[in-house]
Amino acid sequence: MATFSDERDGTAGRWQTMRVRAVAGRVWVQSLVIAVSAIVPCAKSARAQISPPVAADLIKAVVANELNDRVERRKWMYTIEKHEGKQNLMEVQVETSSGPLQRLLAIDGHPIDSAHRKQEDARINRFLHDPGEQLRVKRAHDEDEEKLETLMRLMPGAFLYEYDGIEQNLVRIKFRPNPNYHPANYEGRIVHNLAGSLLVDSQKQRLAELSGQLTGPVEFGYGLLGHIDGGGKVKIGRVQVGPAQWKTGSIDIQLSGRLVLFKTIDKQEYEMRSDFQAVPSDLNLSQANDLIISRMGRTPAARTSSTGP
Repeated sequence: MATFSDERDGTAGRWQTMRVRAVAGRVWVQSLVIAVSAIVPCAKSARAQISPPVAADLIKAVVANELNDRVERRKWMYTIEKHEGKQNLMEVQVETSSGPLQRLLAIDGHPIDSAHRKQEDARINRFLHDPGEQLRVKRAHDEDEEKLETLMRLMPGAFLYEYDGIEQNLVRIKFRPNPNYHPANYEGRIVHNLAGSLLVDSQKQRLAELSGQLTGPVEFGYGLLGHIDGGGKVKIGRVQVGPAQWKTGSIDIQLSGRLVLFKTIDKQEYEMRSDFQAVPSDLNLSQANDLIISRMGRTPAARTSSTGP
């Protein structure tokens, strides 16, 4: 298997494509998880069985909270620790009005050396001067955002649920597919096959943790267009980062299957996110890069022209 350095010595296009796919994959996973969280009821009493009318009101409250978060479109900078191949990587990511920007900080617990820093500088500089690539990344991000909002509005009937006790100050709720629900698209079919449990902050009506497993395989086009294997697992942790803002703090994904044209997907993803800091909502990619460099204690390099789509 090629080392990280070998991969970085490849073409700029291949490295940037890997970055874009990783970002799109994470966004899709987050969209899937938040969509599920939006339909789960929050119990007002940890000792009482939830009745359908109360659950319906609580579902509306959760959906309203999630959508309100998205309407305000706050942006954040945070650290990501993740597994990629056989390596443990640490990155800093900034959300901007033009999409996310990432910069590598460490490999296997060791800060990157000067050679890797120069490679990162060159990669990001190419991206900042490539409006076409910036637009491609932003479009992929925006499409996933639109899918998320659509799913949140359609999902309230997708699950059956029941109260399952408490953990510390959080309500635990079991959920399973509602057999009377008929999803209208591929994303809905995948979500509808999840079953598991959630931890909910019932006072703030927000999701703290989701742990789900696919109850069976999901086929597309009767299997001719691909499938996702049953038994796959999804575990997501959510953390409060502001007075009424929550973000994904951990991702543990174990999915496999085959998609269109027999492209194998073997998604084994693990991420931990921390050190969330709010950034201006109108931040552009160039400003995000300067912010990251300043955070690292370096002086931003001078640029001869403005960047960003």
